[in-house]
Order: sequence, then structure tokens, then C-alpha cells
Amino acid sequence: MPLSAAQKQRAYRARQRAAAQNRPEVIEAALLKDADRADQLSEPERIALADKLANVAMGHLWRAQELGAVARRVRPPGLPQ
Repeated sequence: MPLSAAQKQRAYRARQRAAAQNRPEVIEAALLKDADRADQLSEPERIALADKLANVAMGHLWRAQELGAVARRVRPPGLPQ
């Protein structure tokens, strides 16, 4: 039996919400929001949050290093690195 228009719309919105939640900006914003209320968290929750923040920061660092390497390869010879 085919899906009704309402069922298709519900499925589409669920896919859109899932995609939005997996975007790096959304994840980072959620972590920063949690960091603002860190004084209300238990010690294990604070440790877990700190680990998540460190992982995000490390991901940014790795990406920046990769982009820097690409920039060095693209730069014409004879220009300062």
C-alpha cells in the first residue's frame, strides 16, 4: 500500500532533522551549550563533555593541517610558505 502524503512528509521531516543534527555546526553548538551549564553537571558528565570537546577540537586541528598542506602544494614555487 503506498504512503499517504502525510506519511511521506513525516518521513521527509525526520530525515531532514537527522541530517541537521549530524552537521558539525549543530554538534559544536550543542556541545558549547552544554559547556555553559557545566557547573550543573556531575563529575563523570563533565569529563565526558570535556572529552567530546577535545575530540571536536582535534578534528578541527587535523582538518586545518590538511588544508594547510593542500595550500602549500597549490602555492606557486618561489613564494614564501
